[in-house]
Amino acid sequence: MSIPVPRITTTHLVDGVWAIAEGGLVQCFLIEGATSAVLADCGLNGRRAIRQAVDAVTAKPVQLVFTHTDNDHTGAAEFFSTPLAHPAEFDYYAARRQASLPVAPIWEGDTLDLGGTKLEVILIPGHTPGHIALLDRAARRLFIGDTVSDAQVFMFGPGRNLTAYIASLRKLESLTSLFDTLCCAHGSSMLQARWVSRTLTAAEMLAAGQLEGHPPPRDLPCQVYSHNGVNLLYP
Repeated sequence: MSIPVPRITTTHLVDGVWAIAEGGLVQCFLIEGATSAVLADCGLNGRRAIRQAVDAVTAKPVQLVFTHTDNDHTGAAEFFSTPLAHPAEFDYYAARRQASLPVAPIWEGDTLDLGGTKLEVILIPGHTPGHIALLDRAARRLFIGDTVSDAQVFMFGPGRNLTAYIASLRKLESLTSLFDTLCCAHGSSMLQARWVSRTLTAAEMLAAGQLEGHPPPRDLPCQVYSHNGVNLLYP
């Protein structure tokens, strides 16, 4: 029985930013400056279609950056030059790749200058050990990977840590004066900054045992804990 291959769609969100979505499963973000571009994550299935979608938008040099290295964010890595990831992801990445693909370090506080567009690296572990966000201060926009979503946030399985996740959300909440918009890998591609505080409240309630778990929508080793639109999948 063949499994349908998700369709790749490209949506121009705002000036210099495109969401490249793989069906309704995951979306990566292409951010273009005057001289170069960054692709934040590269989908699930390892298909050249992600590369082709990027090339259809820009002819400028493209640097692939992983917000984190779950399989649905690293699938098309072989079609790009060496990606960047926080070194806390390196072992996690190697354990999830069938073939060994190189990865180079990027650190908290590093800045990627795309020519008129600058992306600052913020370390936000919890969903994975070296999860990062990319902040565009000028545009007041944060590319946040899987840390915030109006769909589901996976917090079960290897690499997840609820205590670190809560600490990272508190860190982001302290920085909300710097951004208005979140660009998210799952669910709605763009959310307002208040979703950081909303997610933090849900995570703190989960840690305190104040949320009741419900069965997940599919066969997963977890329960769904929901509050105010936030759905955390946790053991």
